[in-house]
Amino acid sequence: MKNVLNKLSITILICLIVFINVCTALISMKYIYYLQYSKCLFILGIIAFIIYVLSKTVNKEKFALKDLFVVILLGLGVLSYIFAYRKDVALNGMLSRYEGLKSLFSYYMIFLLATQVDTKWQRHLMNILIVFGLLQVIIGTLQVLQIKNILGYSRADNFSTSYRFACGTLGNPNFYSTFMILILMYVYSLLINQKKNRWLYLILFLIFGYGLLIGNTLGCILAAIIMGVIILIRKINKQTAQKISLSVGALLVLLIPLGFIINKVSNQSLNKIIIKDVNEVKNVMQDGLKESTGNYRIYIWKESLKKFPQYYKTGIGIDNFGFLNDGTYFCSPEECFDKAHNEYIQILLTEGLLTLIVYLSFITMILLRYRKAKRKNAHSAGLVYATITYLIQAIFNISVIQVAPILYMYLGFIYNTYKDKKI
Repeated sequence: MKNVLNKLSITILICLIVFINVCTALISMKYIYYLQYSKCLFILGIIAFIIYVLSKTVNKEKFALKDLFVVILLGLGVLSYIFAYRKDVALNGMLSRYEGLKSLFSYYMIFLLATQVDTKWQRHLMNILIVFGLLQVIIGTLQVLQIKNILGYSRADNFSTSYRFACGTLGNPNFYSTFMILILMYVYSLLINQKKNRWLYLILFLIFGYGLLIGNTLGCILAAIIMGVIILIRKINKQTAQKISLSVGALLVLLIPLGFIINKVSNQSLNKIIIKDVNEVKNVMQDGLKESTGNYRIYIWKESLKKFPQYYKTGIGIDNFGFLNDGTYFCSPEECFDKAHNEYIQILLTEGLLTLIVYLSFITMILLRYRKAKRKNAHSAGLVYATITYLIQAIFNISVIQVAPILYMYLGFIYNTYKDKKI
């Protein structure tokens, strides 16, 4: 029975990875919509819950700290739903995003199920994810090159023409870039921490680094750079000069094919992209933050946080951010906002201060658990690198149903790194 349940857990997580990539492709081709995607994700969450409960029962596992955190987060989610401005949105999520209570339930169940998977199968699952990541890079490249037909479907009606940069099948360059860093930083760990297959990991690192750059999401790029530098500094006294040189060289070599493809083949200009991003960083350093900084992210953070005293208890309701401004959107001179463009502010204002504290404590508990682990390896380190990089970029982006399930799967894998079940 234990073996059967273990196989079922692995099968569900394989289905999750396939589901995310295949269904977002079907959405891009307009065969289904995000509402159906969200409903299927919820069903996966229910199945994950059943398998997890059966596994705990069969293995005679006691109620653990991870279970307590999930129960508290779900309980706070229910409270946020009860006091929500729009209960239908709190339950199902905002139109076209659908990250309501049902989706949060699915994330937590994916996390719990992932804690049951051993390192061997974690590696297999990561290999499957890498394969689908390569497909996302290929589709992203076709988009950047302005190919009119992708998979036989015209971009006039499918595979969004709303963006100048790569978005893969994920619907938005921000979401695509977040997906890229979750794989890139994992591969980076394999590159610098393993002796075998180093050239393979170097090639994969270059591909996913390229994939990240063609998404042109500054927050994700900066997060990857910051984390990469931190890793190198920590490794400088432990790793050989050869490994460090290989990592730095990979970053430099990456710019050559990227510049050639974008400048010579597509109608994008790498020089303009770099100049624009560098100028924005310069302006922040010289003049400080302005309301227009980061495509008016500072404006939306400043205006929305004024509502904190009113909604600090349970928030305005899960995914109800668009109603904070007395039932209407906050609007800058360029656009209107139905999300905070900051995952932490999003949680704070929609679910309340206590939920944000518990969520951050939940993440901290998992990372501290990893720190105490005795069997660390390149695989588990890569999951941690990717998770921390995600947490950095979350300052500029929000959680979405196309990417968040992968993050929670990572968290479950990291939790299981520590073999002592007493913690």
